Amino acid sequence: MHRITQNEGNLITVRVSEKLSQQDYSDLIPAWRRILAEHGSMRMLFIMENFHGWTPAAAWEDLRFGTEHARKVERVAMVGKKEWQEWLTKIGSLFFLRDHVRYFDNANLTEAERWVRGG
Repeated sequence: MHRITQNEGNLITVRVSEKLSQQDYSDLIPAWRRILAEHGSMRMLFIMENFHGWTPAAAWEDLRFGTEHARKVERVAMVGKKEWQEWLTKIGSLFFLRDHVRYFDNANLTEAERWVRGG
C-alpha cells in the first residue's frame, strides 16, 4: 500500500506500508513521470511504515523505472526502522544512484527531510 503525501517542486514524499504491488506502481510511476516532465529531475522522501517489501512484479517495475531514469533522480531518502531496509538501500545505491540514496532511521526523519531537500 502507498500514499503520496506531499509534492513540492521536484520533491515527492511517498509513504509505504505492508507490501508494494504492481498495482501500487501503476499509480506511483505516472506521478514520478509527471514530476520528471515538469522539473527535469526528481527528489524522493520514501517513508517505510510497517513495510514488508515488494511483490516480484513490483520489484521489477521499480528496477525498470530506476534504470531508465537514474540520472534524473537527484536524491532519495529512505526512512525506516528495520535492518533489512537499510541493507536494501545500500545495495540499491551501489547499482543505480550511488551517493544519491541514503537510509535514515525513523527517529531521524527531520534529518532525512533536510538532506533530500539539499540542506
